[in-house]
Amino acid sequence: MAVTASTHNEPLICNDETMRYRPMGKTGYMVSALSFGCMRLKEDKALNEKMISRAVDLGVNYFETTRYYLEGTCQHRTAPGLKEKTAGVIVSGKESISPDKSAYLFRREIERQLDILGLDHFKFFQVGWFTWQNMPHLLKRGGVFDAIRRAQDEGLIKFIGFTGHDTPENFMRCLEIGLFDSITVTYNVLNRSYEPVIQRAGELGVAVVAMSPVGGGVLAYPATRLPEAVAMDLPTPALALRFVLSNPNVSTACSGMNTIEMLEENVKTVRDFDPSTANFEEMCTGLVRLREKLGERFCTGCRYCADCREGLDIARLMDIWQNWKAFGLEEWTRDTMRSLPEEKQPARCSACGDCEDKCPNDVAILERLAQLGELM
Repeated sequence: MAVTASTHNEPLICNDETMRYRPMGKTGYMVSALSFGCMRLKEDKALNEKMISRAVDLGVNYFETTRYYLEGTCQHRTAPGLKEKTAGVIVSGKESISPDKSAYLFRREIERQLDILGLDHFKFFQVGWFTWQNMPHLLKRGGVFDAIRRAQDEGLIKFIGFTGHDTPENFMRCLEIGLFDSITVTYNVLNRSYEPVIQRAGELGVAVVAMSPVGGGVLAYPATRLPEAVAMDLPTPALALRFVLSNPNVSTACSGMNTIEMLEENVKTVRDFDPSTANFEEMCTGLVRLREKLGERFCTGCRYCADCREGLDIARLMDIWQNWKAFGLEEWTRDTMRSLPEEKQPARCSACGDCEDKCPNDVAILERLAQLGELM
């Protein structure tokens, strides 16, 4: 087990035999290409402890946590596996922001999360569920940023990041302010909307943590059209991870794992992949071609159809249809449709046509709903 020195003279665990490492922005840290999202840990305490400890042994050195995941138990499930190993890893904490979140409340949450995790400091702490609209609340006197700066001065936090689901345009503005050392955003072959943000982060030296690299589990299913599109003849989960890590501006792919087998397979996928051999631009071109096959009548998620008289979530159903047709996710589509409650099934559609009348993209909604129903 080797170590890599950081700018703070705190070595991070780096196992070069099993893991690859990438720069964590301009912080001086080298972060494991695969990081561990702890929001999917199970209730099995022994398994969680074994998994987290095993991940460290395999060279994973970034763990993304917050007190709020798993009904308030995420950090409690994470901590035992990190016992006596926290000095060599980055454990990220996270707290939300709102108009009434004072410096005092934010500071108290930092201390609470440190206590749960058994840490004396966070190498990274994130402002969670952040939006551009919350920037004034972040910066106001007596607000969140006052708490962050004081915590940094006292050594409780080293670097700060943000995460959320705002528009790419707004997140670009957040980066340009120059306050943050990292950004955590959704990024995978199904959802590339933050790709311009990731590129700008790379230009600014801001670390990028790509969450949901396997599409929140969607890409655990076979996507029959993806291998040809990205020129990788691999199982879909491995292909998905490799795509994310082919983007040179991504620091780490943060995967939510809850079995030893999943952990070890992901570690092997990352270790066996040399990003310098990948042609990222050609992959992106291949994915664009897949989308283009859907034609010009493409659902953009504008949600003009949101007030369906039968209560159907039309935009969600159209997104399911598009993933099925574009990527060949037939098995996932079938399982997803079966999991919907009866009142949300396409069979509830009365074919009134209101949704099609409102659709600015002239999507053939009724036809696609019928296809989803037939697939089941």
